[in-house]
Amino acid sequence: MKRILYVILLIINLIFAAALIVSTLAGKVEPSRMVLVSILSYGYMVFLLANMLFAIMWLCLSRWEFLISVAAIVARLSFLPLFFQLGGTSDPQTGEGTLRLMTFNTHAFAGMDDDTLMRPDSGAILLLKLLDEEQPDVLCMQEYYISPRKVKMRDSLRSRGYTYNYGIHGKKGWSQCVLFSRCPIVREYDMDRRSKFYVDVEKDGKVVRICVVHLHSYRLNEDDFESFERLSHAQTDSTTQRFLKKFEKATKQHEKEWKEELLPLVEKSCLPIIVTGDFNDTPASYIYQQARELLNDSYVEQGRGFGTTYHGLYPAFRIDYILHSRDIEALSYKRVQTPISDHYPIVADLKIN
Repeated sequence: MKRILYVILLIINLIFAAALIVSTLAGKVEPSRMVLVSILSYGYMVFLLANMLFAIMWLCLSRWEFLISVAAIVARLSFLPLFFQLGGTSDPQTGEGTLRLMTFNTHAFAGMDDDTLMRPDSGAILLLKLLDEEQPDVLCMQEYYISPRKVKMRDSLRSRGYTYNYGIHGKKGWSQCVLFSRCPIVREYDMDRRSKFYVDVEKDGKVVRICVVHLHSYRLNEDDFESFERLSHAQTDSTTQRFLKKFEKATKQHEKEWKEELLPLVEKSCLPIIVTGDFNDTPASYIYQQARELLNDSYVEQGRGFGTTYHGLYPAFRIDYILHSRDIEALSYKRVQTPISDHYPIVADLKIN
C-alpha cells in the first residue's frame, strides 16, 4: 500500500513539475500553434506553490525526490518577479518631464460582481474622489459607461483640469477605451476605435505616445468559472469544452492583435511610447512575453507585493499593465484597492528621458 501511495505521489509531482515548466513557455509558443501552453500559462503561481509543497513534503520524508520540484522551481524562478515584487515605491514622484498615468477598467462602475453591485453614479463619485487623491496627469479607462445617471462625468473631469479627451463615442453608451488628459493632446490616431487607439501627449515640452488598449475579452460567465474549477480537478464535460473554446478564441485573437496592430506600432514609433490598459492576459502569456522584449513593465520596475489587478470571480490575475519603451523610466507604481470595479486601477509616475 505504501508503495502504491509513493508511486501516485511521484506521478502527481512529476505532472506538476512539468506543468510549471510548460506554463512559462507561452511566450515562445504561438497560441495558434499550441493553445494548451497558453492555457497552462494561467496556472504558473498555482504550479509554483504546488511544487513548493511537494519539495517540503519529500524533505520531511527525507526523500531525494524533493530535487524534482526544486529543479523545476529554480529553472523557472525568474518568472516570479512578474507576479510578486519587493522594494518598489508607491510614493508620488514629481519633476520636469514626469508624467503620472492611471489606467482603470471601470466595469461600468458596477462593483466587483453581482453580490456587490453599485449604482453607476456612486461608482463615478468614488472615482472622482480617487482622482482627487491620486492626481494623475492622464487617465485611461476601459469599459467606460459614458452617462451615469446623476454624475456628469465629463463635466466633473473638466472641472478637475482634464480638458482634453479622446475615445468618447457619442453622448450615451459604452466606450471600450477612453483617455482624459490635463496635458495637451497634439495628435490622435485610430487603430480599432472600439478597443484601442493612441494619442501623442505633450508634457513639459516633451511629447510621448500613449496607446490605450482593451484586448479581446474571454466573455466568461458563472458556468465558465465552474468549468474552470472542474478543469483544475481534471474533470471535463460539455461546458468545460465550451470554456476551452472561448479561451482558445481569445488567446488566438490576442496573438493577432499583437502581430497586426501593436507590434508595428511599437517598432515604428518615433516617440517614447506607453502601452496601457486591460490585456486580458497574464504575465506568463504570449502577448505579454512578446511585448516585454520591446517594452519595460512599470510594475516590475517599481511594484511592491502581489500585482493582482483583476479581483472579480475566481481566479484573480494581473492583467492590467502600464508598459513603456526603454527611454521612459518608472519612478513609482501603485495599485489602488477600490470596490468601484472588478479591476483595480494602477498608477505610475513615468520619467520621459
